[in-house]
Amino acid sequence: MNVLNEATAVVIVSVAGLTTILLLLRLRRSDQTTDRLSGEVVQLRQQLMRASAERDEARAQREALFDVTNDPAVFIDTQRRVTALNAAARELGVFAIGRSLIESARSFELDLLAEEALTESLELPREFLLNGRLFRGRATLLSMQIGAVIILRDISELTRLGRARRDFVANIGHELRTPLTAIRLLLDTVRATAQRSGVALPAALTHTLDQIDDQTSVLTQMTQELSDLAQIESGQMPMRLIETHLHDVVAAVLTRLAPQATHASLQLTNEVDPQLSALIDPAQIQRVLSNLVHNAIKFTTKGGITVSAHIEGDERVRIGVRDTGDGIPSEELPRIFERFYKVDRARGRSGTGLGLAISKHIVEAHGGRIWATSRLGKGTEFFFTVPQ
Repeated sequence: MNVLNEATAVVIVSVAGLTTILLLLRLRRSDQTTDRLSGEVVQLRQQLMRASAERDEARAQREALFDVTNDPAVFIDTQRRVTALNAAARELGVFAIGRSLIESARSFELDLLAEEALTESLELPREFLLNGRLFRGRATLLSMQIGAVIILRDISELTRLGRARRDFVANIGHELRTPLTAIRLLLDTVRATAQRSGVALPAALTHTLDQIDDQTSVLTQMTQELSDLAQIESGQMPMRLIETHLHDVVAAVLTRLAPQATHASLQLTNEVDPQLSALIDPAQIQRVLSNLVHNAIKFTTKGGITVSAHIEGDERVRIGVRDTGDGIPSEELPRIFERFYKVDRARGRSGTGLGLAISKHIVEAHGGRIWATSRLGKGTEFFFTVPQ
């Protein structure tokens, strides 16, 4: 019995020892795990601190970048709520962080601009009023998770200056009509008086009167073109768009200018498909074509001028006027549609320098665009688009 008790005691002690050893081993592993987890927690904390610092630095850089410009910048989220403003935007006193655009600015156009940027990833400029001032806004999508940024530019002063310039041009054109008419009447009176009296005017005087007549015609044309340009820019010359066969429009222009082309030994060619039609104001497009073909005749010494038209995309027709003249230097091309601008080599020739500017505004009033390509010694081709 004693032996059994001793054996039992030994077993119990052994089991207790093993249990103790196992517990110690488990505690050791637990301490190691705890140390490892503590290290990972420290690393995560450091990473979070670095990420927070980088975020703060990025925010500071963004705010510094947008505070440099005088244009207001508004950041919005995907729900069109304002999330950030630069200094210029805060000074407007219109926007509030956390509120929606429509609630802050009360501008449907601005809200529509933001919606288009967020849903269609477009960068479309729009104009709208904020606090009685006219702004042009452009929205750019940052990401579908972050939202978009809207840059506003105050164009109130530019609009006022543009209106003042148009009014000035219109007034000048109107005021010049009276003295020009008087000069023309005086010329006619001098010639008629000499003819009735049977007195032959001296050759020098006749030449002088002819020069006055020519310059009066140039000023009269310039006055009319200035008036027309002011009307087009101000929207007072409406475009009456109707579906028209382009071949007939081109044919009318070439027929009218045929005597000039024949005098210059040039050939005029109409390559427009008789079945091709476009949505245009026929009279205004004839004016554009007349300007382009007339210029081509003036600056082409041999060969001819060809007018063509082709469908471009689903909704546009591209019309081209190609000549075989001397061409235009590449550095001059960006400026040829400016008012009064003439290529240097042509400054001595007749013309007001307003024809291409008027053509540009007429084409843009149709919703199209106009441009030119040229190679020196090879000729020039003007293109413009109109709605199909």
